[in-house]
Amino acid sequence: MGRRPESLRGPLAVLCVVGAAVVAAATAEPAAAQPAPVARKSASEMTRTEVDRFRRAFSYAVREGYLDVFSAEHFDRMRNRHHGVDLLSGAPPAVTPGESAVWGHRLLPWHRAFIIEAERMLRAALRERNRAEGRSPREAARLFIPYWNASGDQDLPRWVRAFRPRGGTALAAEGVPPGHAAYGKPVGSRYRVRFGRWPGGNLVFDRLPQADQIGRILSGGDFASFYNGVDVATEPVPEAFPGARQGLATLAVKLPGNTAVQTVIAATDPNYPRDPASQLAAFNALLAVGYLATSEAVRDAPDQELIAAVEAVYAAFRFPPHIVLHLWAGGLDPANPDVRGTVTYFNELAVDPAFWMLHTEMDRWWYTWERSHDGEPPLQGADAVFQPLTREEGAWYRGGRRYPLARLTGAEQLPYRYDAVVAVPPASASMRPVTFGAAPPSIAAASGFACALPSSFGR
Repeated sequence: MGRRPESLRGPLAVLCVVGAAVVAAATAEPAAAQPAPVARKSASEMTRTEVDRFRRAFSYAVREGYLDVFSAEHFDRMRNRHHGVDLLSGAPPAVTPGESAVWGHRLLPWHRAFIIEAERMLRAALRERNRAEGRSPREAARLFIPYWNASGDQDLPRWVRAFRPRGGTALAAEGVPPGHAAYGKPVGSRYRVRFGRWPGGNLVFDRLPQADQIGRILSGGDFASFYNGVDVATEPVPEAFPGARQGLATLAVKLPGNTAVQTVIAATDPNYPRDPASQLAAFNALLAVGYLATSEAVRDAPDQELIAAVEAVYAAFRFPPHIVLHLWAGGLDPANPDVRGTVTYFNELAVDPAFWMLHTEMDRWWYTWERSHDGEPPLQGADAVFQPLTREEGAWYRGGRRYPLARLTGAEQLPYRYDAVVAVPPASASMRPVTFGAAPPSIAAASGFACALPSSFGR
């Protein structure tokens, strides 16, 4: 039998380890000898043998509890400092910011290290399973985590849709809604994950990123610009502004006392504050307006005019691909729109292979960007060292390593490659990434998130 991780820290306990962990991480371990790089492929281009290999390893790792610690570490924002913005568990949906701009700039390198650790673990899990089943463990060396070419496929591959692993536990988060498996559980206690995925089932996040948006992201001249396109900048869609203005007018009449609607309307004013707290409030209000439609849609006699008005407002934006990939892949429970898919809950998402595939795709964007740009994440000292799992947590598969930034940049340093870089379409001048305000905030109280509506929107 597999050796389950023994010590999984709760979110309250781990708040105390930041100082010691950061200091300890400052000295990187020597690089270990690596096997020949494996080529990661698109999930939609894998052979039957490759799909079977991945499914057998991943389902076994979920069943044995090996991915529980990955979920726990992904949930541990204070130790890992790995998101500019965290999506909270409640309904209506809302985000909370990282504590500095560094948290956003750590997003891509931290997840690159996290995926490397997961591939090592999955290979060890497959070797273990194969030995137990009398099969050769040698095939594990050929296992890789595929990428989800969302902008190209415009769907999850059929085999991924059908792959819904069962098992695993997670640490209960604050604010989970009724109907979620963790509802009513003490925060930090362990519960059994109830897997859920309804791709495209969120009617305000039902459009995947298009190739032209990814192309504009890849045109970013320095790393900060590139990162902003992935995780920060919301693109306006000017041709949708007239319909969005009408949509807001309809909502103002139908819901005159709704604070979310009022905040979104206020954010269209050129004089709306540009400080991070106000920008965050505007973005969370926009999410709350979206929730008006998703909750209305399940009523016995839904107000179709209200739903259409919300959809018209959302049509005025292209959101950053990172949040879109999570929310599109997870979707909403059609019986309870307060419950999202597993891949959207930071405390349990590691048991959904779609999480790994969407982050491997984002890593492929960075891999592509690096081929024509010299810039690196603007990180220094302890912020430029990554250890997603501790030595203790990764000991059974010889993981838990520390990765200095220098080992995570440049294809020659990586223990993998991609079978194809991203094909960049011709640049389009009709729509470019923007952040609303003179510049992104100097601190990430809203992670620089482009929360407000463009001032011309409200005219």
